Amino acid sequence: MEGIWNSVEELNTWGFALRTIIVGLMLYIAGRFIPHRAGGQYAGFDFTFFWMMGGLIASPLFDPKINFSNTIIAAITIFITHYIISYLSIKSRAFERVVHGKAEILILKGQIQKKNMLKSLLPIEMLLAQMREIDVSNIAEVDTAILETGGRVSVLKKGEYAPVTPKDMNIPVVEGGLPVILINDGKIIDKNLKYLGYDQKWLKDQLYKYGVEDIKSVYLATIDGAGQIYYSTM
Repeated sequence: MEGIWNSVEELNTWGFALRTIIVGLMLYIAGRFIPHRAGGQYAGFDFTFFWMMGGLIASPLFDPKINFSNTIIAAITIFITHYIISYLSIKSRAFERVVHGKAEILILKGQIQKKNMLKSLLPIEMLLAQMREIDVSNIAEVDTAILETGGRVSVLKKGEYAPVTPKDMNIPVVEGGLPVILINDGKIIDKNLKYLGYDQKWLKDQLYKYGVEDIKSVYLATIDGAGQIYYSTM
């Protein structure tokens, strides 16, 4: 067991297997408790953390001479440092700007900001490519485009090109809400029915209208906030 934690000339099969399990567990913990980022919006220090942790933790598997105990201590230190940086970037606006940088305006009132394009080292072809990814094929439609700190481009279209909403046309909208599961794999979810104020007879009557005679043949049935029922048979 001592050879697992310290530097050795050669690991036996069981020692290698145990190191592998420990490395896998550490990577799982690091991935499980790393601060979440919306839409993969990682900062530069996040990537530094990934690179260092990946190479550091796996290194004792490839070279048994590396002291495994020191590797674990270094990994824990890096993880705590990353967590502290993430915490401070939330608490301090000034620190957050140092760590994450700031968003750059690439297009303002329909005009490309060449100075900011150069500062961001973003070629015009890449800007157009990122715009196409968000269904903006014509730069003439764009009022404002911003390069976010995560590397993605956000676009605000000109008023005449903005999509029409029900509010623009004075169309009443029924709130849909999240769907509630009524049947899962042929089994009725009674607690959800009760929560909505319905019973099994009501559910069977509703499905019978769609030609469903046997509840057990229904793989999934849901109802949304507007009362619309969706079902799929097996």
